[in-house]
Amino acid sequence: MANYARPAFTEPDWKPMRGQRVLDKEARDAALLKSELLEKKAAKRRDGGCRWPEKHKCRGGLEAAHVRDASLGGLMFRWNLITLCAWLHRRGPVSIHGKQLRVEIENPELGTDGPCSFWQQGIDGKLYLVAREVGIREYERD
Repeated sequence: MANYARPAFTEPDWKPMRGQRVLDKEARDAALLKSELLEKKAAKRRDGGCRWPEKHKCRGGLEAAHVRDASLGGLMFRWNLITLCAWLHRRGPVSIHGKQLRVEIENPELGTDGPCSFWQQGIDGKLYLVAREVGIREYERD
C-alpha cells in the first residue's frame, strides 16, 4: 500500500485574516463618526446658538440638523448643517422632523454658511415664510 502524504494546507494570500473584515469596518465607522462630530462642532461654532429666527424657549440643548435630510441623500458637511435647539429640531410638537418647519438654503454655493430662509406650516397645510436671512442671523426687514 502506498503511503501518500497530505499536502500542507496554507491559506491563500488574498484571504484576509480571521476577523479582519470586522476590524476594518469598525475602523471605517470610527473614522466616519469622527468626521461627522467635527462637522457638527464646526456648524455649532459658526451659528453660535439656535439659528431659528423667532423668539422661542430653547429646550433640550443644541443639535446640528441636516437642511437636506440625511435619509434623502443629505451629506454630513457643515454646509448642509444648521444649529437648532432639540425642541425645534425633533422633540417639539412643531419641528423639522415633524415636517412642520423647514429650512431652505438661499445660496447653493455657500450652503448654510450663507443665508437661509425659515418656513413654518400653517393650519391649512401650506408652508409660510417666517424669516429670510441676508447673512447668518441677520434677517430681512419688511
